[in-house]
Amino acid sequence: MGKAVCRPKRVVGEPLIPRAVNNDPRDVFGDSLFTPADGEPLTPRAVNSEPLDPFVDYLFTPPHDHQVGIFQPTPNGTKYWVPKVINKPVEGQVFDTLELALNAYKEYAREGGFEVRKGGQKYTKDSKDEPNNKYFYCVRQGFKPPPNAENQKAHKQQPTNPLGVTKVIKRRKRASCRCGCTAQLRLKKIPDGRYTVSKFIEKHNHSLVYEEDIKYLRASRRLTFSKQQLLNQLSNVNIGPVRSWKLFNPHLSLIEFLSHFDTAMDAQRFKYGKNTHDSKYTTPDFKTHLQVEKEAAELYTQTVFYDVQDEIFESLFHCCSLSVQEDGTSLTYLIRDTEADYTTIHGVTVEAKYEVKYVAATCDIKCTCLKYECYGLLCRHIFYVLRLSKVFHFPRKYLQQRWSKYAMPNKSVTRPVDVASLSNAVECVNGVVREIYGTVEDSVTRLVTDIQKLHIYKNDLDTLLEQVKIDIPNAPEMSKKELYAAALGVKEPEVVNIVAPECRNKGSVSLKRHQTQAEIAMIQSNKPPRHCNYCDTYGYHDSRNCPKKKADLDEQMD
Repeated sequence: MGKAVCRPKRVVGEPLIPRAVNNDPRDVFGDSLFTPADGEPLTPRAVNSEPLDPFVDYLFTPPHDHQVGIFQPTPNGTKYWVPKVINKPVEGQVFDTLELALNAYKEYAREGGFEVRKGGQKYTKDSKDEPNNKYFYCVRQGFKPPPNAENQKAHKQQPTNPLGVTKVIKRRKRASCRCGCTAQLRLKKIPDGRYTVSKFIEKHNHSLVYEEDIKYLRASRRLTFSKQQLLNQLSNVNIGPVRSWKLFNPHLSLIEFLSHFDTAMDAQRFKYGKNTHDSKYTTPDFKTHLQVEKEAAELYTQTVFYDVQDEIFESLFHCCSLSVQEDGTSLTYLIRDTEADYTTIHGVTVEAKYEVKYVAATCDIKCTCLKYECYGLLCRHIFYVLRLSKVFHFPRKYLQQRWSKYAMPNKSVTRPVDVASLSNAVECVNGVVREIYGTVEDSVTRLVTDIQKLHIYKNDLDTLLEQVKIDIPNAPEMSKKELYAAALGVKEPEVVNIVAPECRNKGSVSLKRHQTQAEIAMIQSNKPPRHCNYCDTYGYHDSRNCPKKKADLDEQMD
């Protein structure tokens, strides 16, 4: 008899490839995908030497030319992954500063498929400003510390309170990326003030990250200066971060992105202009012959007018007056709304009735339905009372400016701004950049019909770009404060009069030393005793947390 084969259990959340025909994964991806190159099997960014089993579900692995890491198993079965990067640190390499060493190691980590975490440092008695030894580790170095003994349960139950309710404290389930990786870079200070690589371990005990998944790493979440500038400009035109991030496209150049951004803004302006034009220069269809409806069409925008028109129309067919009470200069109408009648769960029909108070001298009117107070639009009950009171014109005092056609000011002719006259450096730069964009766009518009001249124009721009790279090899780096100052156009004041209060976030380390029970008892004994009104004794409690009161409540509950 053949040997029985047990199918392994699937791990929840594990990505699976489609089931192959005849249990052979080569039927799905072909032989080239599963054929190792130079004796190296295939895994994401590395290589795995485990043989294929036709009875298990395999993870999809990219071809060998898409990988960066190299798999290096040991005779004992330990697996190591080595990033396949050309420019890597070597022992004895010298860096002028720690920042240059950190940036070089981060660049190596980005190409290799892992992240870098700053480690410890050691100082000497002579130099306390700069460390003598500095360590950088893989972000998966070490292990997650175990929880406290009292918090080991996922759901810790508190004792039952006098009302019999048990409070359950739920803990967050937070996964850890640490797995004891030993990859690291150690730097040591030499006599001339520079740092040399004293130790470099490139082997990782975990698989490296896919090249297309680098964007999910924490190191890839930082925005560049240009993106921060664009997000700030988008927020100034009421485009939120979600919509503005959708406008970014990494495959487009800056000119192409700006053209798309201008297209999106033009679409907004076109929609607003079209609605304004329709409201001002078109007349909607009327449902009644009332003058108040015609005046409402002249005052409101079309979208809002349709809501007001429905209320005017419904006031003719679904409203009736039940009684009128006169109180000095005001009249109180009791209006029934037949369309607002409702039926209770017991099948009883309830008539909807509203009171409308109207003062003829000042044309003040108010309804108990409070629609005007909620939305700024008059209700059908008010239109019904106005018609009974022979008020044929729309009361202008109840016209909200935000719903009218003239809520926005009229367009004014803009004059060109002299860039040289701008005092703010940010505004000056933005003005020059806009002029450059306009010049390029105008040039492309004139040369778009002549492809040869367009190629010549592009070659001239490439020549200018090469000259700029020669003049400025590296773009100047800016700190986070400098980025914010450049984006907002202000500088950080030297003296801050208002300081934000200190706060401790969840999970932060306590700055106080842990006190023992003896120290707590000594501090408690130094406090003067308090009189408890419940047990009529002196102690370190009161009637709210009296132990006798708690015991009595427990007896009553039993």
